[in-house]
Amino acid sequence: MESMNIYFAPMEGITGFVFRNAFHSVFGGVDKFYAPFVSPGPDIGIPKRQLRDISPENNRGIPLVPQILTARAYDFLKTAELLYSFGYREVNFNLGCPSGTVAAKGKGAGFLSDLDGLEAFFTEVFREVPGDLKISVKTRIGRYAPEEFTELLKLYNSFPVSELTVHPRILKEFYRGAVHRDVYAFAEEHAAMPLVYNGDLLDTQDIKDILRDFPATKAVMIGRGLLQDPFLAERWKAEEAGQADAAGQWTETERQADAGRRMERLAAFHGALVRGYLEAYPENRNVVLAKLKELWDYLGYSFPGTEKLRKKMKKSRTVEEYLAASEMLF
Repeated sequence: MESMNIYFAPMEGITGFVFRNAFHSVFGGVDKFYAPFVSPGPDIGIPKRQLRDISPENNRGIPLVPQILTARAYDFLKTAELLYSFGYREVNFNLGCPSGTVAAKGKGAGFLSDLDGLEAFFTEVFREVPGDLKISVKTRIGRYAPEEFTELLKLYNSFPVSELTVHPRILKEFYRGAVHRDVYAFAEEHAAMPLVYNGDLLDTQDIKDILRDFPATKAVMIGRGLLQDPFLAERWKAEEAGQADAAGQWTETERQADAGRRMERLAAFHGALVRGYLEAYPENRNVVLAKLKELWDYLGYSFPGTEKLRKKMKKSRTVEEYLAASEMLF
């Protein structure tokens, strides 16, 4: 089986530095983490909250790629210069965010319908980009229709984009409905740069299908799948290394022992999150509680049959109530 890199997709409000540190300390298999976007303004620069998220001291030892959301080349370049000074050697340009408020400002996937504007943007950015900084791009296939991607790819190919992550949906499809695999196939055939596939990857079979159907693709970007199953990336790496067959021959005792080890690691991850959020937001326990609750919209998939207990956790009014309920889960 050929190698396939695993990238952790940026998910605003969820995969911040506390989450990344907790995940990276417990689980393996992720080759790169992409930070939720920073959105620089012409007057205020990067908001302090976003700057804190990508500061090197909060991401020690994590293979992190910051992501920038803007429609102004000047703002992109000023932010890229700052990130370069921090030691980053790759930044990612967000052309994939489908949020209505973002698109209304001509940013994210809302920028995709302005080919002239995009060309001018890239021309200035790649003329002025500092040093050896790589510029990768995360894109949807169009704002209004999949057919837009033909011209978009021509544009991307005309610049030294280091890597192109393609989510094969248009803006208005958000994360619903089937992805346009035919458009991704076109990308694989015609892209001048390495491609990363993103969209609806929830288990190792989904990754195998991408490798089978798109053999030139050497990386996938996963968001929901890793939130629902934090073991997904390392399980994929084990299958790549040919270690999965051995697990299939385990005795019942060995399977139970493995389940126990998995629960211990999930408990360690949860504990690291709790400690990290309490340290990061010492004066605002409501934020801590909200972030812990939000995680279970996804992580609950790893705890089948615990719906009543998780509902109790979601209804907690204080961190203390939440922790008391979560102790029964682990």
